[in-house]
Amino acid sequence: MRIGFACLALAFGTGWVLDISFPFQGDHINFGFDSAGGTPIVLVWSAAIIGLGLICAGFVWEIIRYSVEQRRLTRKKIVVVEARGLRDASGAPLIEYIPSRLQEQREQVLVDLRQRIKDGEIVAPEAALEDLISLPIDLKWRENGYDRRDLTLVYGGLTPVPFTFLTGVLIDDEGPALILDWDRHTETWRELNDEDDGKRFHAVGLNEVPDNTQEVALVVSVSYGVNVNDIRTQLCEIPVVELFLEDGSPDCHWSEEKQRALGRQFLEVAITLGNRGVRRIHLFLAAQNSIAFRFGRLYDKRNLPEIAVYQFQKNSIPPYPWSVLMPVCGIDRPMIIR
Repeated sequence: MRIGFACLALAFGTGWVLDISFPFQGDHINFGFDSAGGTPIVLVWSAAIIGLGLICAGFVWEIIRYSVEQRRLTRKKIVVVEARGLRDASGAPLIEYIPSRLQEQREQVLVDLRQRIKDGEIVAPEAALEDLISLPIDLKWRENGYDRRDLTLVYGGLTPVPFTFLTGVLIDDEGPALILDWDRHTETWRELNDEDDGKRFHAVGLNEVPDNTQEVALVVSVSYGVNVNDIRTQLCEIPVVELFLEDGSPDCHWSEEKQRALGRQFLEVAITLGNRGVRRIHLFLAAQNSIAFRFGRLYDKRNLPEIAVYQFQKNSIPPYPWSVLMPVCGIDRPMIIR
């Protein structure tokens, strides 16, 4: 269409001949126009006809493209999973912050655990667990009739670490997912689009785990540091492996590339422990929601050891009063372990 308008402009600029005759009250009215007269009429008319043809062709092409795009969008769907739980307050819905580049029809799945949580502390973990374990069935129902290539999963949440990790395990990593996280400073949902600062986990104690050790405590510090002494006191003789991020903070996670690298390190440690005969990992994780969810999606349900993810409650004795045993390694249903 742009080329067509350029041809018309060229025809108008170099010369234009127009001669129209139409009847009026038994006579004829003639209307003529000649802009230059210096350019051959054949060339002028050719440029004008080509320009009009290109404009019409471009317009038809745009209609076809638009209709094809609309049919494509009707086949595609975005499933937005938002998990609420840390505070009993109504924040901005995740679905309102989906990037504008995703134009497909959107459907929200709300996992609301707030009735089971009081100011960040779980009041009834068993009841909250029941609210969460139906998520795969809900997603399966919403995905019926759609090709996996036409579905996009968007996740964002504010729930305690064990339930966030469990959400990742339940959703799994069979398809791509866009993960957003809550920015406490701007009070908005954000994509993980910052630059990678290159900082990675440091591992401590992995080589000291004897072969055929049945249980190991894996301590992962990202947003805050985990007090290893509390864990040694609570689990007594169980060996402890640490993964800590240098200069970790609540805002050190806004890079997708960095999170993927941290996820690979976490998975490699879990594989190493499994290869040494470890049967159960006790995971003490201090991390942002997006990282806890990512680690849950990465955890292999079939080939890695059992894993129990612990809940931290600062004023509790012991500080980790219960954990969620994940549905992996032959365990069909998650359960609360006190």
